[in-house]
Amino acid sequence: MLQGLVIRELGEGDLDAVYTIEVESYPRPWTRNFFRLMAHTSRDLFLVALVDDEIVGYTVGEVDTRSNGRKLGHIMNIAVRKPHRNLGVGTALLDELERRFREAETVASFLEVRESNLAAQRLYAGRGYRLLKNAAGYYGDEDGYVMSKRLNKTNV
Repeated sequence: MLQGLVIRELGEGDLDAVYTIEVESYPRPWTRNFFRLMAHTSRDLFLVALVDDEIVGYTVGEVDTRSNGRKLGHIMNIAVRKPHRNLGVGTALLDELERRFREAETVASFLEVRESNLAAQRLYAGRGYRLLKNAAGYYGDEDGYVMSKRLNKTNV
């Protein structure tokens, strides 16, 4: 784990740094407006990772309640600045988001990942995520995979 790593909820003034990481990380980045929307609708599940007071990563999640009443945690996005990748930042963000999903009594967590993003797939598989299904054309320019992980065994 990276020395001095702090995970906290998104704060006022953090969106510019988050958006910079987004643009650096993805071929089709989310818009600033979408991040603003998520900041208002999922404030407790929009987390940033800091090292020496610099935002080096973020994750955004939401809790999806299904028609049968089961709650699922959806990891909508996670990204880490290039110089801080493979140092445990993504793992720390993922673990904290899962902890919050468990507090919200979700039974499982799921996410989508690009077929070409092997590093992210390794991270998720290493944290217990398994391939649920292929998602043909999910990203428009590329197929994706849906991966999931059981969180609260007592609630399944």
